Amino acid sequence: MTNIPERQAYPIPDLKSPMKEKVVIKPILWTMYHINAYQGPCRYGQGYALTTEADIETSQREFKRFQERIAESVDADKAEILEPVLLHWNEDFIIHQDVWEKALEDDNKADMYLICGLRISGYFTVELAKRTTKAIAFIPNETAYSKCDQVDMSAHLIALGRKEVYACIDMDDVVRTIDIMRVKKVLRKLRIFFPLKSAQLTFGCQSSYLTLDHVRNQFGVEFSHINAQEVFDVIDDLSDEEKAAAKKLADELVENAAGVHMPAEYIVNDMLFYAAIKKLMAGHDCNAFTIPCFEVCATRELNKRKFTFCLTKSMLKEEGIPAACAGDVCSVVTIAMLMAVANAAPYMGNTMPWDRENNICRILHDVPTRYMKGFDQDPLPVELVSFAMDGWGTTLRYDFGRDKGDQVTLINLSPDMKRIMIVVGTIEGCDDYLTPECKLAMRFKVGDIEKFLDGQKYVGHHFAMVYGDYREQLTAISKDYGLEIHQA
Repeated sequence: MTNIPERQAYPIPDLKSPMKEKVVIKPILWTMYHINAYQGPCRYGQGYALTTEADIETSQREFKRFQERIAESVDADKAEILEPVLLHWNEDFIIHQDVWEKALEDDNKADMYLICGLRISGYFTVELAKRTTKAIAFIPNETAYSKCDQVDMSAHLIALGRKEVYACIDMDDVVRTIDIMRVKKVLRKLRIFFPLKSAQLTFGCQSSYLTLDHVRNQFGVEFSHINAQEVFDVIDDLSDEEKAAAKKLADELVENAAGVHMPAEYIVNDMLFYAAIKKLMAGHDCNAFTIPCFEVCATRELNKRKFTFCLTKSMLKEEGIPAACAGDVCSVVTIAMLMAVANAAPYMGNTMPWDRENNICRILHDVPTRYMKGFDQDPLPVELVSFAMDGWGTTLRYDFGRDKGDQVTLINLSPDMKRIMIVVGTIEGCDDYLTPECKLAMRFKVGDIEKFLDGQKYVGHHFAMVYGDYREQLTAISKDYGLEIHQA
């Protein structure tokens, strides 16, 4: 599913993409083996169907089918399935301790329990939830005549204040639940390498967050910081082998580019920064990145060394490593969200209304990727253009005008991490994509620009973007987080 391209550049370290995370699922089929044969309001059938042997045969058959349904529906790249178990009780309604021990034997491994029940399974599921902090999902038996246990258990648990309770009616619901759980796990596993300069909240993006604790408490994201000046020290201390690897990457980028509109000798400077950042990220055990552009730019080190941060952010995203501009932690999170949902390397940029009368908006930044349409798609043709007018600072450029009429999805979070804006638009065109400076701009049409303006006042200007319509998935994820949703 992920198909994230591998970039061999030893001794520049590889980083494990958080997109490799899987939801670990423990399937349990719950049933009843009747000891006595009888009929009544809680017991159906007659003759052999009322025997213990019949219950066992039915349970074994349904247990096999439960496993088949999982194998048929669940993407192995998104979920790891632990050994399924079939558990039972009798008509005395006692769940013995050995049953609980079997049910919970993989609790330290599981992210979620997937329960399928034949009869009176809501009680077992509620009691299981009281014995674990892991997510609970319930799906009825495929041939059940009365498919109600999933809401019987969910109503009870939600009333208790329990989170991560999923009432699934079919395997499509299970797949959607896995997608939600996977995004949440990806975000919990994010550890953002965030060099600082002058201030924690960057001067250039006040809409990013209120405090890092807001981000940590909502999504489980962690951070690692250094003084941004130390990055330049690491560049200066790169070994000859690391510098040679950076030069090789620069040569490969030139060779594979659809066009080069800058002095090629400057590209290695950007690759040295890329090598240093990956080295630092590996040392800090990080898998996501941002750095304050404005504050570091003002040190004049970038002008002196003739590079910018843009190329590194594009390349990291192509490796499944969320990376955002301008110290914008919020955008690291939204990029990770889109990356997990769309299996693509997102674009991001300043987003604004452009033609109010015709519902046209515009997004611009110099950080496209070759996999905005998906890691499993052929790389998009990009050209190399300098950021600085003097010819240095490598940026990837893509002509979005090639894709007029294609749908795109854009998202942004509010600084308090309580709101999300989800926008689906249609590409209208592209500004001159070969213009230097931060001027790669794509124009897109939204359904209602007034709704766009109203929602944007809560979330700010930096939106992450991928190709395709992912409203349904993002809405489900946002509801699970309890986010207020704005759409346009």
